[in-house]
Amino acid sequence: MKILNYFYLFIATIIWSLATPLVKYALNDMDPYFFLFSRFLIVAILCAPYLWILLKKKKYSTYDWFNIGLFSLTGQVTLIIFFAGLDLTTSTDAIIIGLISPLVTIAAGHYFYREKINLFKEIGILVAFLGAALVIAEPLLSQTNGVAKNRFLGNLLISSTIMIGTFWVVYSKFLFGTNSVKLISWMKKINIKLHKKKYSETEFTILSFYGVFITTIPFYLLNFNEYNQKIMTISPSSLSVVLYMAIFSSIVAYIMYTKAQAKMEVSEVSFLSYISPLFSLPASYFILGEIPSIFSFIGLSIIFLGIVIAKSFDQKNSLKRK
Repeated sequence: MKILNYFYLFIATIIWSLATPLVKYALNDMDPYFFLFSRFLIVAILCAPYLWILLKKKKYSTYDWFNIGLFSLTGQVTLIIFFAGLDLTTSTDAIIIGLISPLVTIAAGHYFYREKINLFKEIGILVAFLGAALVIAEPLLSQTNGVAKNRFLGNLLISSTIMIGTFWVVYSKFLFGTNSVKLISWMKKINIKLHKKKYSETEFTILSFYGVFITTIPFYLLNFNEYNQKIMTISPSSLSVVLYMAIFSSIVAYIMYTKAQAKMEVSEVSFLSYISPLFSLPASYFILGEIPSIFSFIGLSIIFLGIVIAKSFDQKNSLKRK
């Protein structure tokens, strides 16, 4: 069963590795909000039969809808922030900054679920954060114009989605059956009461798609005439990206990811994220022609150093066990 979970994670990782440069390419034809509306409109149509059967068979309480809403808000809806950031910065910056996500997730797993962490991992996380800070600030170090400020803002938005996404991973594990006294206590401090009730991974993932679709509708209505005109001018390649993101990056990847992470430790879920740049950085070069600047490359090297330090303890432990 664990092999199957790793397979799910591997497929989701590959799909999402290619997503960032592809989306950046498509944003040349449409703005982030129109892209997301189009993507999740397709998702909503494809998942409509499942939704109809689900709502016919199940009745949700007010508290259930609260959990669905929070799951959607911290998972899918944050894509609005990510896409807005990606529109301002480069695909390469977004990919490099995203490398700290697994280490942030490991730290959250330790705090909320008492998963093992040690001095090596603590040092590695700190080093990786320093590298990410350099990449975030890189536009201001290499340029002084308005483009640099936009890229810097975009990098900050991308970074914020990592923190929100980490909470989504922690919260998802709780919803899907893993208890966390820390999370319950933490939520009480902000006057949110959590009760223990196991939900279905696929069910919540599908419902969260409709959460983000509903969220994008106001953006579409506010730009109704402009977006309707753009529909006729979208290139076939950009349209294929929208379809890829709807079918594979949304339905396939999210269902596989939530199924796997519900049954694995947070640190295990983060492991495959380390291989993502092996696919995403070459894709950014071949699709967009992007090459990391000297500061971004230094930041990338520092992040990788942090990852090596964080994983070195695990390697030593595995050798001892042998």
